[in-house]
Amino acid sequence: MCSARWKPFCGDALHQESVLMSPEDVFTLLCIVSLLATAFVHSLLGERRLIGPLLLERHGLLADDLARLLLRGVWHFMSVLFLVIAVALWSSLGANDRSATALLAVTAIGIGGAGLIDAFASHGRHIGWPLLVLIGAFAATALILSA
Repeated sequence: MCSARWKPFCGDALHQESVLMSPEDVFTLLCIVSLLATAFVHSLLGERRLIGPLLLERHGLLADDLARLLLRGVWHFMSVLFLVIAVALWSSLGANDRSATALLAVTAIGIGGAGLIDAFASHGRHIGWPLLVLIGAFAATALILSA
């Protein structure tokens, strides 16, 4: 049987007009999908276009195996954090409590703000800033709609 929290995502419930998601949940889902896409792109393209080629260099700090391991690990840890935030947002769907509000606020300010800083600092050249700003905008919209 499908619990109340998961009901909008269970089988026939998707086809029932009486089970509609709230607008804030729609924006939260958009935020989740954007986080998942960002995590995937960050790890895949980052490894292929930045981390992999960088770690081919073996001089200076990059001559140390531990430094190379940490650099790669920290890079992919950022993607893991995006996944953790996505799961936390997923678990907050339909909840109208302070923890859900705080999670949306922190996502909007933290990730959206990081995207704006990234856009400014990179003069718009880093491919990640639009996704970060979009995640922040989706979270902010969900937060505003839930008020």
